[in-house]
Amino acid sequence: MSLLPARARRSHQPLFVLFLRNLRTRSLSTLTTSSIATKTPPIIARKAADTPTQAYRPHQYTLHWAGATPKSVLIVRKDNDHKVDAALIRIAQWLHTTYPQINVVLEPQVHSCHHQTLPFTYTIAAENRAEYARVVDFVVTLGGDGTFLHVASLFEAEVPPIIPFSMGTLGFLLPFNVGDFAAQLRNVIENSATVLPRMRLLYERASGASRHVTNEVSIHRGTYPHLTTISCSLDGHLLTTSVGDGIIVGTPTGSTAYALSAGGPIVHPLVASMVLAPVCPRSLSFRPLMLPASSVVTLQVHKGSRGQATAFVDGRDCGGVVQGEKVVIRRSPFPLMCVNRVDLAKGWAQDINQLLKFNRTFSHPHETPFDDPDESSDQ
Repeated sequence: MSLLPARARRSHQPLFVLFLRNLRTRSLSTLTTSSIATKTPPIIARKAADTPTQAYRPHQYTLHWAGATPKSVLIVRKDNDHKVDAALIRIAQWLHTTYPQINVVLEPQVHSCHHQTLPFTYTIAAENRAEYARVVDFVVTLGGDGTFLHVASLFEAEVPPIIPFSMGTLGFLLPFNVGDFAAQLRNVIENSATVLPRMRLLYERASGASRHVTNEVSIHRGTYPHLTTISCSLDGHLLTTSVGDGIIVGTPTGSTAYALSAGGPIVHPLVASMVLAPVCPRSLSFRPLMLPASSVVTLQVHKGSRGQATAFVDGRDCGGVVQGEKVVIRRSPFPLMCVNRVDLAKGWAQDINQLLKFNRTFSHPHETPFDDPDESSDQ
């Protein structure tokens, strides 16, 4: 029984109920995107040639919006890094102040850490992952290449344009410095940005399970003590049977990841192709191959293999592959559309030189033996 007089109860009850309603409404607005309008469809078009030479470069694409600014942006950040958290807060507050009409969306665990500092942000519950595809216009990543790969796992098929800022260890896939975020985001939101389509693969199993692949599919013996025997078929024809630790089928983007460590080639991201590389084969004559992008590669753990294998997609465990089971890998119809530098050729050359130390000599810095010009970073 309330100790307040009846008159006081009558006067306080409406205020208390209103407070609860306001609190509930505010909580819903910060915990769900159900009230957010569906995204603005991006327009990705082939870039017009400025010179006759550029007419032979069909890879140039531009990104802009259909008569409106984007409605929502998803910010994905690397975990357990105070500098990344500080950058996320700064970028989210800048977006909210500069473009108050744009909704800022965070992943649930990130939102739970920053909802007091960023009360205007939205999040999407794990069971409502389809909301990502409905509301997110473009994605901002803060971290390394792993953060970039994580974004693709949030969407079932088509992924919104991604603008990646380098705050990780390597950053081969990340062309922009986070210190220049305001200019780069303005360019994406208000103007026309240059976009690089990165080819992906589609990994399929007989069970019906499938995943889109950004870097590579690896069929690997994992923790099994015996070498794995894997038959590899190309477009329905047996190519070879490998005895070793496993086989990698990768994209041009993934050519600088696991496949590179396994001895595979460095492939320019505009070369539509698939890389097939053995992992520690029991043969000196099994060399990495570069296949047409239209290829259909089938990997089957041989029925006579002494051990099973495990399928890994972009480093994630996708379950065991038993003797006799097949996995099929083909080109995905959904490339990753990544905001990139205007001069892609120059940027890629800088990346393999600065990040991979391409063809560095042991006794001299790379720049001195041939007096190559020291070109500044193109951001």
